[in-house]
Amino acid sequence: MKKSVKPAIAQIEHVSCRRLLNSIHEAVVILDTDLKIHYLNESGEKILQVKGKTVLGKKIEGTLKLFSEVSKQVEPWNLQEALTTRAVQPERSGLQIQLPNETKIPVAFTSSAIRTDDNNIIGVMIAIRDLRRERELIRLRSEFVSITSHQLRTPASAVKWYIEALIDNRRGNQLNDWQQDKLHQAYQSNERMIHLINDLLNVSRLDSGRFELRPKPVCIQAIIDEVKSELIHFASAHNVELDNNIPTETPVVVADADKIREVIMNLLTNAIKYSKPGHRTVTISASQQAPLVEFSVHDQGIGIPEKDIKHLFEKFYRADNAIESQTEGSGLGLYIAREIVRMHGGDITVTSQEGKGTTVTFTLPIDQSKS
Repeated sequence: MKKSVKPAIAQIEHVSCRRLLNSIHEAVVILDTDLKIHYLNESGEKILQVKGKTVLGKKIEGTLKLFSEVSKQVEPWNLQEALTTRAVQPERSGLQIQLPNETKIPVAFTSSAIRTDDNNIIGVMIAIRDLRRERELIRLRSEFVSITSHQLRTPASAVKWYIEALIDNRRGNQLNDWQQDKLHQAYQSNERMIHLINDLLNVSRLDSGRFELRPKPVCIQAIIDEVKSELIHFASAHNVELDNNIPTETPVVVADADKIREVIMNLLTNAIKYSKPGHRTVTISASQQAPLVEFSVHDQGIGIPEKDIKHLFEKFYRADNAIESQTEGSGLGLYIAREIVRMHGGDITVTSQEGKGTTVTFTLPIDQSKS
């Protein structure tokens, strides 16, 4: 009796396993220890546009061609580590798989070893995600944000103009102190809304690849002086002094002046906003680290908890103490600043100590035509 039951149970387990794998929406590829394809689920057949039986027994490297999205060069699957470790391998992204019709689709995949009950590794299982739908949703979201932001910016700009006209008393109607105070509050609120709209537009352009740079030789000193002049009242309201400590011999850099102005504006605004009560100083300095110039914005603010620092450049992320301080912000400024700096060939980092202050440092390439 027992002998007749065991094969039946094994058959049930085999069928159940196949049904389970075929219910998964990702492409599942099972390889043996020689990295030859042993199984491909139904989703894999649809995504990769191949019949499982046509690829069985073939090595994955020559059968499913992997490419880098950036370099467009062939990428190895690098599955040897999965064969020698017990852990699931980190997801690899930024890749494409070439289909039989030679079109390429964006994918990401994870891999892990397949082990027997006595822990012997007998193969590798790969789960491949088709990113086409995800990319399409991102495109639609970016398009929606872009259209909405453009529609909001026009009335917001009109509101700004009317409030400025009232504050400046352009029609000669005298305002009392209460009216002046409320108009200034309305102006500041409208400015915050315009800043948020501009941030959303920038994120939309970055996500869709429509964020263009027009680099040329630029004197950063002039940009910093301009930003400092624009922020003088904002800094004064927070009892913060802006100290421009850029040496006169700082080299000219190659940059898009408008975009770098936005980076400096974001960093200085953050430094002012998060300064602790009392008279404080925000310092911007520079040093030459050929072939780059390194710029730093240092504040004496609330600082950033160590656990939050690695997340600061993520979209919409705000440190816990920033939220607790009830300081307004969207969590987009540092993300945008990093993307702009990296597009210039530089980088941006943050060092901070909670309760003592923060330093944000970014680099830009020196104009080699001046050397």
